[in-house]
Amino acid sequence: MKKLVFTFKEDGTVSVDAQGFQGPECTQMTDKLLQPLGAELEKRKIKGEFYAYGKQETRAHVQG
Repeated sequence: MKKLVFTFKEDGTVSVDAQGFQGPECTQMTDKLLQPLGAELEKRKIKGEFYAYGKQETRAHVQG
C-alpha cells in the first residue's frame, strides 16, 4: 500500500516518509504535494526502494 507519513516537529519543520513507492514515483508524489503549499524541500533522503525501480528477479530452472 502506498502512503505518505507526515511528521510535524516542534521546531516547525515537517518530514515526509513515502512508503510503498518505487523509483521516481515517490519524489514525484512528494513534489506534487509540496508545490501548491509553496513549501521548499530542505533535504531529500533517497531510500533503497528508489533504486529498485524497474528491476526484476529472473530465475531459471535447469534440469540435468
